[in-house]
Amino acid sequence: MKAVQLVGFDGVASLRLVDVATPVPQPHEVLINVKATGVNFAEVELTKGRYDVAKQPPFVMGFEAAGTVDAVGSKVTHVKIGDRIVALVSSGGYAEYATADANLAITIPENVTFAEATTITVQGLSAYTLLKFAAKVQRSDSVLVQAAAGGVGLYLVQLAKTMGVKKVIALAGSKQKLDLVVSLGADVAINYSERGWADDVRHATDGEGVDVVLEAASGEIGEGSFKLMAPFGRMVIYGARNIHDTFSPEQIQQLIYRNQSVIGFNFPSLRPEYLTDAIPRLLELIARHKVQIFANHVFPLADVAVAFEALASRQTIGKVVLVP
Repeated sequence: MKAVQLVGFDGVASLRLVDVATPVPQPHEVLINVKATGVNFAEVELTKGRYDVAKQPPFVMGFEAAGTVDAVGSKVTHVKIGDRIVALVSSGGYAEYATADANLAITIPENVTFAEATTITVQGLSAYTLLKFAAKVQRSDSVLVQAAAGGVGLYLVQLAKTMGVKKVIALAGSKQKLDLVVSLGADVAINYSERGWADDVRHATDGEGVDVVLEAASGEIGEGSFKLMAPFGRMVIYGARNIHDTFSPEQIQQLIYRNQSVIGFNFPSLRPEYLTDAIPRLLELIARHKVQIFANHVFPLADVAVAFEALASRQTIGKVVLVP
């Protein structure tokens, strides 16, 4: 079968389209005939050696896959051949076939395409569990969403509104993206590439600051967002590109004096019961069209380098998808 292997850590130059053996499902696994697989920032960082994985090159890339079940292991009883599923995969998803733990298989709602389904696993479930279990958003909260037109950001904007938060403030980098997040429910949309964006956030909160900062940016945007927290505010740090080497004495002082907190979030480390809670609720919202899915950037598997460059450019909206 055709697959994309990572052969080193020199960025996209280390990606190779190769022929490899089709994986064989273990007793508790299913074999997926892959129809679409998602590209994540973590995978972009992985090609540069900036994201920890247990494997060493060469290996097939891809954390997730959507498609039809082609075969099932001897101990699988609740998934059958022909089912439309999306799952976090055991073997790489950048391939024509991939294996996955049958217990991680999610049935794709009827109104969702294979490409759209790739947004559910890493991005949709990350957003839902981040809001509920890490940020623990309340109806009285104001929430600042960075990179609001990205794959996770679009989910965060919509899910925060379904959870009833008082005000969602979305940061994005173009008029097109700002208009989109407003159409999805953001109460305020601000262009972070323009000077004075932080003042606009303060104005939107009547000078009080935001209760929850969803921090995915680091750098100047991250530092600016840190200063925008209200008393007893909390910042949730997430994302493969989010690197905070250290907090300054001034930031630590701010946390103490203003009774604030910083919370880390890592989707792969979640306990299974969190996903058990999140999956049916998220699928219900998608099936009822309470959450829109965006997966319009679709590339052939052979154009994986182009797909990576598109994602890294920050010009995309929603999910970047590869199709075999």
